[in-house]
Amino acid sequence: MGGIDRTKEWDKVIMHVDMDAFFAAFEVRNCPHLKDKPVIVGGFLGHRSVVSTCSYEARKFGVHSGMPITQAKRLCPQAVFIPGTMRGYVYTSAMLQKIFEHYSPIVEPFSVDEAFLDLTGCHRIFGTVENLVAQMKAEIKEKLSLTCSVGIAPTRLIAKMGSGENKPDGLTIMDRDDFKRLFYPRPVIALWGVGESTRQALAKIGIWTVGDLAAKKEKELTAHFGKNGEWLSVVACGLDSSEVYNYENRPNDKSMSHETTMLADLSEIDKIYSTLLWLSDKVARRLRKENYWGRTVTVKIRSSSFQTITRDRTLTEPTDQAKVIFETAKRLIPRDYGPRIKVRLLGIRVSHLEKKVENCQLSLIENSALNKIKDTSKAIDQIRERFGESVIKYAGTKL
Repeated sequence: MGGIDRTKEWDKVIMHVDMDAFFAAFEVRNCPHLKDKPVIVGGFLGHRSVVSTCSYEARKFGVHSGMPITQAKRLCPQAVFIPGTMRGYVYTSAMLQKIFEHYSPIVEPFSVDEAFLDLTGCHRIFGTVENLVAQMKAEIKEKLSLTCSVGIAPTRLIAKMGSGENKPDGLTIMDRDDFKRLFYPRPVIALWGVGESTRQALAKIGIWTVGDLAAKKEKELTAHFGKNGEWLSVVACGLDSSEVYNYENRPNDKSMSHETTMLADLSEIDKIYSTLLWLSDKVARRLRKENYWGRTVTVKIRSSSFQTITRDRTLTEPTDQAKVIFETAKRLIPRDYGPRIKVRLLGIRVSHLEKKVENCQLSLIENSALNKIKDTSKAIDQIRERFGESVIKYAGTKL
């Protein structure tokens, strides 16, 4: 994708790391007899579940993420089907985070198997970006026996799209000219962030490719899509001013969030609530650890058909308590999710954060009750810090 010297002209050097078939690769690493076999991760046969990921051997048969397990079985009946080991994936993800921190002080985890790194200036320590990537890949392979694909670009958007170009175990260095040459002829759905519903809406106004979208005037796009039209106009040109932030250096209007993708779609409402409680607890603990509380709770839900909705509610008083976050989030779940619409992903975000200042206007009774809750939460945090996350769980959580 061109010489590395081009990075000297870039204001930023951004890396996106995407682990190769992460869940499946983890299972193969732990069970070497699965090597070179088609492996599919994502729920039990006979259940209405979908493929979380699959090995590259399975992909040769047309299997892909999001496909119903029953369809994957028809396409690749000889595959080894594994329900998944989420605890192991999360632990390995934490080990990856530690490795990434050897190469940049600014690491932003994007999901359990992806991260952005701001390499601006750092890569010169290694001579070139290629040297840095080669060393990082070697460390990951040596310590975790896994491979990753890497995109290097002047923006997050292009880095993210570049990491998928030469999988598996690839490296793509891409500037805006490369982006235009590669992606302008491709269907608009190839653009990061554009889903099927947006693709259909764009098709109705004659936009089929990324190049078509880039050629459209922003005014015309905003007339059809409102503020999303501005975003579409910008990303179609490969522009992206967003920064990479680690947890210590996020902007003041930051939020704190956790989300999880299910290994099998959830249809029972009690399991949905159980997952919400677990996520609420994770967010609440981070809020307390960094001495914040927040006023707005947002729930993100993705269905088994990959439709994503978000709903939020702003509280009258800020909170850092899991129970308050959970009860708020629970009321935001649409009634038809679970019984009629199966849930693929759940996330909780708390925003409008404030540094904690005790509210002196609470009544004595309110203050006493609040202090008891805070003391209990603080004690639980300390026990978990010393003995591990799983030593204490809220009743009802199953993760």
